[in-house]
Amino acid sequence: MQFTLDGESFELTPALVRGRLAGHLPEEIRMYWVEIDGARWPVKQVISLATGAKRGRFQSQQSRRWLQSLGFPIGSGPSGAVNGPPPRPNRTSDRGSFDESRLRKVETLDVRVAFSWLRAGPVTLDEAGLPRFPPLPRAPGLYRYDFGRGDDGIRVLYIGESVELSRRARNYRNATTDRSSQRTSRRIHKEITGHVASGGSIECSIATSVRWGDGVGLDLRLRSARRLAENAAVLLAQSQSGIRVLNIDTELGGESG
Repeated sequence: MQFTLDGESFELTPALVRGRLAGHLPEEIRMYWVEIDGARWPVKQVISLATGAKRGRFQSQQSRRWLQSLGFPIGSGPSGAVNGPPPRPNRTSDRGSFDESRLRKVETLDVRVAFSWLRAGPVTLDEAGLPRFPPLPRAPGLYRYDFGRGDDGIRVLYIGESVELSRRARNYRNATTDRSSQRTSRRIHKEITGHVASGGSIECSIATSVRWGDGVGLDLRLRSARRLAENAAVLLAQSQSGIRVLNIDTELGGESG
């Protein structure tokens, strides 16, 4: 696999990567890891060792894309979460096994939502290297950042919700590491700036009107309504082949959108 970084060309193969890792130990994993021969490494550490490039020259998203193109498994979660929490003791044997068929049906839910993504415009960088977003309304709704397709042909999306779309964009713009206490905002800020700075493009779309399956509108001032629509959009994207969603499920030990 060949790629260019700041005008310098590199060529990587799985064998070359393995050879460059010899004699080194994996560092602590803070977010994303790559598994190589049964060991999990921080993705940026691997690219730095394999290319000799300083880590400030490339982003985590680029590292994941390059390593995935080489066929290495990519995942997320800190080092301490690799093996997961200790298993809970199984006490069902003391009380007998659970038989769901013995329960009586109380109520059936059939929940469907529908909405359309509206193109708001591109996300760019200003002279200071901070994200510049298209004009957004001071209204509740959903937003989607489409990072396009990478070299591996995978389309990358991030989907979120906010009680005020314009304010959420400002949060992402100002979420530098030393100024924001919001972990998700810092992460998405880095994803956006790294992607655009490396020559990528991002399209922002929004939805300010969401309907139930019967056509009745949801009140998006309610966080539960926004979360319902957001989760539906994320789940749909996750279920489609050729799409990678940057949202991290809390059940997997990460952040929500």
